[in-house]
Amino acid sequence: MHASFRSRVRKPLALLTALSSITLFLSGCPQLPEDTAGATEKLDISKVKTWPLPASYDPVIGKPGNMRVISSVSLPKTFNAYLAAETSSTDVTGMMYLGLVATNPITTEVEPSLAESWTLSPDKRTYTFKLREGLKWSDGQPITADDVVFTYKEIVDNENIPNNFRDGLLINVAPGKDVFPEVKKIDDRHVAFTTAKPFVPFLRGLSDPIMPKHIFEGTTQPDAEKNVKYNQMWGVTSDVKNIVVNGPWKISDFKDGQWVQLEPNPHYYLKDKQGNKLPYLDKFITIQVQDQSTEIIKFMADETDSLSLRPEDFDALEPMKDRGKFEIANLGPATGTLFIMFNQSTALSDKGKPVVNPIRSSWFRNKTFRQALAHAIDKDGMIQSIYKGKALPQTSHISQTSPFYNPNTPTYGYDLNKAQQLLAQAGFVKKGDELYDAKGNRVEFNMVTNAGNTLRDAACAILRRDWSKLGIKINYQQVNFNIMVQQIDQTLDWESMMIGLTGSAIEPHSGINTWKLDGRMHMFNMGNAKEWKGRRGTSYEPWEREVLALYEAAAIEFDPEKRKQLYMKSQEIVADNLPFLYTVNTLSLVAFRKNLGNIFPSIHGGSALNVINWNTEANFIQE
Repeated sequence: MHASFRSRVRKPLALLTALSSITLFLSGCPQLPEDTAGATEKLDISKVKTWPLPASYDPVIGKPGNMRVISSVSLPKTFNAYLAAETSSTDVTGMMYLGLVATNPITTEVEPSLAESWTLSPDKRTYTFKLREGLKWSDGQPITADDVVFTYKEIVDNENIPNNFRDGLLINVAPGKDVFPEVKKIDDRHVAFTTAKPFVPFLRGLSDPIMPKHIFEGTTQPDAEKNVKYNQMWGVTSDVKNIVVNGPWKISDFKDGQWVQLEPNPHYYLKDKQGNKLPYLDKFITIQVQDQSTEIIKFMADETDSLSLRPEDFDALEPMKDRGKFEIANLGPATGTLFIMFNQSTALSDKGKPVVNPIRSSWFRNKTFRQALAHAIDKDGMIQSIYKGKALPQTSHISQTSPFYNPNTPTYGYDLNKAQQLLAQAGFVKKGDELYDAKGNRVEFNMVTNAGNTLRDAACAILRRDWSKLGIKINYQQVNFNIMVQQIDQTLDWESMMIGLTGSAIEPHSGINTWKLDGRMHMFNMGNAKEWKGRRGTSYEPWEREVLALYEAAAIEFDPEKRKQLYMKSQEIVADNLPFLYTVNTLSLVAFRKNLGNIFPSIHGGSALNVINWNTEANFIQE
């Protein structure tokens, strides 16, 4: 239950995950139009047929053997599920580890996973889980309630381990006071969780990966030198043969810059209806490619089996489906977000200096300045020139496919004159082609996005074109994605950035770590005193606290309509204050080989809901 960074918008083939990503242009960056302010072409996404969802997900019996291959421009940065912060890592760890429960990607209902059943106490505060009988780790050791208790007490609820899971399980009991659930072992197969208050999203949140106590015990607390051994374990330089899992796949080989190979976990509990072991495949391989253009080439050369598409890839590949023996599915609007944000932190560095230049900070923290620049984002131009009409303007931090989405969220139409008026209202003055603040400082700042993503590069080019018309000078640079993540949650030394977050169309609370003031994803205003190691922390605006309060209220509200009203109000406040200047929401388009069986594409599950059921041929044995 957490939001995480999205370095690309690719649908991973992980078990029961719903992350997304974008592939790059086959022919390089697109040509930008001279000006799209007067564009009259209407958005038409109806030409791309939405993939129909089956009434239920019921895999047919397959044959064991063979392998499948996918590609990625980035391989994992860690194999430790609780240290994974970006999709290249979570795509893989999501196939290696299971939680007590899982979300059905078709029905979106919460279903048993490592737990076979659970009960809820009459006061709706205590969940008691019963683990499946005979569960084992990949090394043959039993999975017991001790592993569950250890995971939640020693890893998740541990401020010395930087994970994105803890925030989603904290329950607010008083202003500024959050309480983690009590976790208690009853016996080897039973464990109880007790929350401080009835907590609506709690059950779904227990899909967090369970980790092996017999491996990590004694590593989660600081040693004499204040180092936490856990934070260095199971990195990409580790011996992969020593990595223990409870999910369907374990690592058999990893070569950084080349591939990661998975093989079936011999002790994975799930079998098909005839009692055959799953997964069916002998190997599941992700190869690294130079860029996402190469991903298209690999797929068309029949070297990979599934691929996410960008809009113009669809236009080029769709006529070739029959000859290439592949299918293309439109899963609908992606659930993630893509935005520009400004660093509003007022924290001091370890050298006692502001992490953001105070002059520029005064602009970034000015709501009217942010609103002006929001009016200078040509979303329709981006949709037509970059996404070929297969995207929608994005206005809210909650997915437009969510039942909690507010269709009346305030929007900022593309209007450079309005933008100029707002800047003048905020005290900015344009002299010739240059914009100055009220104190005579030239408006100039740095902007970064992740290297290798031509779609974001093209979007940034449109932004720079229009913001320069306002007189703003932007120093633009593409940098390694890991550097961006480090800037956000460690050094805080960035000014403006285009980045994306994974999202959920099911439960808004999964993104509460974006709104918690001390959350690891409150990235537009990081550096609170608690996390900033005794240095002066940042200051917060009243609206930040109000949004958090709405999320906390929604978490304990069992009336669906009242919950919806709370989330709808949060969207209005966020849209008014613009911590994130949203751009566009692409359609999620995936291609896959026709010879693959048990492929059930879904916006909640990616191009293959469950790769444990993949097989070489589509003519499976029907029961």
